[in-house]
Amino acid sequence: MKRRPDDEGAALVLVLIVISVVAVVLGALLTYADTSLRTTINLRAQASAVADADGAVQAAINNIRNSTSTADGKCFGSSNTLSLPSFDGTGSAAVSCSTDESSAVRIQCPSLSNCNRPGNAILTLGDIAGEDGLSIAQPNSATFRVHGSIYSKSTIDVASGSLSTSSGVYAEGACTGSIQSTPAKKCSSDAHKALGKDPDYTPTVSTAPDYQPMPACTSQNSVVEFSPGYYDDAVALSEMMSGSGKSKCRGSVWWFQPGTYYFDFHNTGTGTNRNPLLDSGDNVWTINDGKLVAGTPTGTLSSSTRIPGACVNPIDDARANGVQFIFGGDSRMVVRAGQAEICGGWNFSSGSTQPPVAVYGLTSGDDSTATKTPPVTSVVSKGDFTDATVAKLDTVDGSGATFKSPNKNASGSLTVEVAPKTAVPAGSILKSATVRVIHRHSTGSGNDPSTVVVTPAAGGRAQTVNLPGGAPSATNWQTEQASLPVDTTAGNLADSIYQYGFDGAQIKVTSTPGTKDDIESIDAIQLELSYVAPALRAESGCVTRGPYPGSSSSCAVIMTTNSPGSQLYVQGTTYTPKAALDISLNNLSEQVFRFGVISRSLHIKQTGSFAYLGPVIEVPDDAPGFAYAVYLTAYVCPAAPSCATTGTPRLRAKVAIVDAVPSAPVAGKRQIAILNWTPAG
Repeated sequence: MKRRPDDEGAALVLVLIVISVVAVVLGALLTYADTSLRTTINLRAQASAVADADGAVQAAINNIRNSTSTADGKCFGSSNTLSLPSFDGTGSAAVSCSTDESSAVRIQCPSLSNCNRPGNAILTLGDIAGEDGLSIAQPNSATFRVHGSIYSKSTIDVASGSLSTSSGVYAEGACTGSIQSTPAKKCSSDAHKALGKDPDYTPTVSTAPDYQPMPACTSQNSVVEFSPGYYDDAVALSEMMSGSGKSKCRGSVWWFQPGTYYFDFHNTGTGTNRNPLLDSGDNVWTINDGKLVAGTPTGTLSSSTRIPGACVNPIDDARANGVQFIFGGDSRMVVRAGQAEICGGWNFSSGSTQPPVAVYGLTSGDDSTATKTPPVTSVVSKGDFTDATVAKLDTVDGSGATFKSPNKNASGSLTVEVAPKTAVPAGSILKSATVRVIHRHSTGSGNDPSTVVVTPAAGGRAQTVNLPGGAPSATNWQTEQASLPVDTTAGNLADSIYQYGFDGAQIKVTSTPGTKDDIESIDAIQLELSYVAPALRAESGCVTRGPYPGSSSSCAVIMTTNSPGSQLYVQGTTYTPKAALDISLNNLSEQVFRFGVISRSLHIKQTGSFAYLGPVIEVPDDAPGFAYAVYLTAYVCPAAPSCATTGTPRLRAKVAIVDAVPSAPVAGKRQIAILNWTPAG
């Protein structure tokens, strides 16, 4: 008989369920407790690391406060890393320091010998009889305003209107006209001659930079880019910027990229100064169209770019990467109907205290004619000659390569390569080129004429000259030479050297002895070049002659005309101590010369349409303190005896450092301002 189902065993199932639930809950609680404990430990470790990083940065700030470090040096003595071993008793820390390159511009002039701005807004150094140091012509109701002091080694003439400056006016000669200054003007006296000392600024280069050809000019209203370097063709520059049908890119922006530009024009002149490969004309670069922007653009350049404000001003930005326009010889620039803005730049890398000189007139240097005979460096082809080696063909020593004629009037050839130890630079003016072959032939009668073909390695076409040969001689060597054409023919050696320079050439000599079995011997093959290489030349000619403008043979290195479209702004110092400046002011919207003018003489003509009420020429005021900023980055290494500035940082701070005197920070007296404080881990 079957048993009836009952509840026997149900209690066991319930017990198992209860045990399982309790186990799961208890496991979860234990896991949570373990996680909480671990989290607490980690948070405590992180808090400790942050506290250590905070303390490390504070230690770095105290180190800087009690040091004499400068923006151009190291933050912590001889290093930019502060090591803090066993910083909290169990671990270590380290702090790295880097200067913020975007710190405020540091304008300071504690003394005239330690000054990163000119001592005067205007300094004229000329003392030519009959030439004013500063001359101002303007409407009777006009006022010419200057921010900064004015010093003239000669006279100051305000023919009409008045001159007003925020500082003093000093002249070693007489002053005429209305002059307003504080303190009152002091003229016909050298009592303040220390202010009139030439600061003797140096250019950004000590040798002529690389020659640059004219950039492509293909479309109107475009941006034409110039590269830093040496430019020698005023006619080509003027035609490009003429606004006439001669220019395919009229109405464009002429962008001179940051760097050094050397203008030494050779369109006219005598002796070494004239380059026959260039179109003849005055050594005057005229900007009659478009907008010249020199330096780092403040935005995208286009035909609608506004001047001024098109390039980064070094007064406003310590990182300003600008230009320096250097003028040599009698080279000049005239702004006629175009617009120009030239922005200088700072040069901290050399530790220089010079201001950002944007326009520079050379005071020393000259070019000279050099002669170079590059040695034979290889035998490219022995051809029909035997014993053709570099040693035998490079030196005149009576030991040469030989060719025995198999037949009457048979020819034999060989080719060598010559190369100078230092290349002749592009932009050089070739004065002469002479091919020379030292040879003899042994038997028979008649001459042994030769054909010489010279092919430059860098570019240009082969040029051929013929040597007539001489009477036979088994013992006597004869030297024959011929000149290669030095003319304006495109592709000739002169043109090749001008465009590409000269780093070598192949010379092929083909000799034709007169009779069978005649032995032609070649002792040496030479190419002698006489040339004038680009060189930094002191300003000369009409630029340095005076009085200006009284003499018809004198001229100004920079001139602007009173054309309605003419505008010139120089954001940086203008330094032309041997030359005159002639500036006409018309439709201008702000200062023309910022950071001061130093010249032989300065002539200002202000028209009735000039409406700008601020100072036309200024020198910036000194900063109230020598402020710069640094980034301090802290690294923490728990339970380690030392710490490196690698891996993940814990804290990053930006602090400003202010010194009363930039050239002499005082330890313990420095002001430190925390600009931001950010956990970095």
